[in-house]
Amino acid sequence: MAYLKPGYTVYILNNGKPIHSTVEKVAFRKYFANVTDKKTGEKKKKRKSMPFAICKVVMSSDSTIPLGAEFLIQGYKLRNVIMQGERILVLRTQYITEFAEQYGNEWVKKLITQEYKKGE
Repeated sequence: MAYLKPGYTVYILNNGKPIHSTVEKVAFRKYFANVTDKKTGEKKKKRKSMPFAICKVVMSSDSTIPLGAEFLIQGYKLRNVIMQGERILVLRTQYITEFAEQYGNEWVKKLITQEYKKGE
């Protein structure tokens, strides 16, 4: 899993049509996970947090993705790569990302606006 910080470059390979974007903010969302208790062996619910990178598209070779589009990526799906002395985050495919403008992704818009309101 990559360490996420604002300002990092995200490079999405996207089947020969690369997308360059930057991390605008890092958001954490809590969820419940079922874990096994080591002493008793029974399953319990435990709260965990998932890091999300809120990114904005800077350059896109794909005509379906406009410049300035915002999207989310789960932090564990990104990989750190050092290229020419600069750290970039690499993602293999575009289909893992959650774009705010796509149909059915109202929750992405809501999460992004909540994070920007927190920062003010």
